[in-house]
Amino acid sequence: MRIASWAVLIALNIGSVSFAQAPGRYPPQTTSGTGYTGVPYSATETTTNVLTGTDGVQHTQTSVQLLWRDAQGRTRRESIQHDALGVESRSVIMTDPVAGVYLKWTVRYDSTNKIASIWPLSEAQKITAPPPLPHLTAPDLVPRIIGPDCGCERLGLQDINGEYAEGSRTKHTVRATAAGGQDHVVTNENWISPELRIILRHITDDPVEGVTTTNVTDVVRGDPSSDLFAAPEGYEIRDRRQSPTPAH
Repeated sequence: MRIASWAVLIALNIGSVSFAQAPGRYPPQTTSGTGYTGVPYSATETTTNVLTGTDGVQHTQTSVQLLWRDAQGRTRRESIQHDALGVESRSVIMTDPVAGVYLKWTVRYDSTNKIASIWPLSEAQKITAPPPLPHLTAPDLVPRIIGPDCGCERLGLQDINGEYAEGSRTKHTVRATAAGGQDHVVTNENWISPELRIILRHITDDPVEGVTTTNVTDVVRGDPSSDLFAAPEGYEIRDRRQSPTPAH
């Protein structure tokens, strides 16, 4: 089982973050820092996965998401997709930790299906901003063993896409479960902005699933328009807060 990207923070005894979710309903684990107030911003997040096949050919997939957070800690994540005909659609998740809800809707420019659904947030989902790392000292840069199959280390300070960031890395050995299988090591690297409390860069190097790199760029400070944190005009609002809680 792959180690969570937040495990290094737990290993350093500086707190843990829970991200319970159910695919298709709960907001995904995000870099956008829901619940962190007073530092609004907007940015672009690009994720690229490079997987090398058994024939040596590299297969690359790229996705782009737009991010916003207001001074109240509300976040909006907008995923951009294109179908086989090139028609664009956007999937939007707006998370409001103050109201304890999130809204989901899709914008497709050739569709009349305009529905926005409201779902409840669990307490754990109200804050997805990574906890700050403690003051960096020389001993922190020494790799630590935190279990028979896992180790972690601090990477120091670095400029990531124009923002100051603090880095950490975990390495986790995944043991083979089938006869004839081979163990492999998965590496997770995070670069966190201590001021914005968002992940500016995340890299997962997995021999099975490839190298996945997420970069947050084009960061602009300042409060986004309040219109971004409500369903668009003309959408039907469906309240799902009394629906059975999705299975985790």
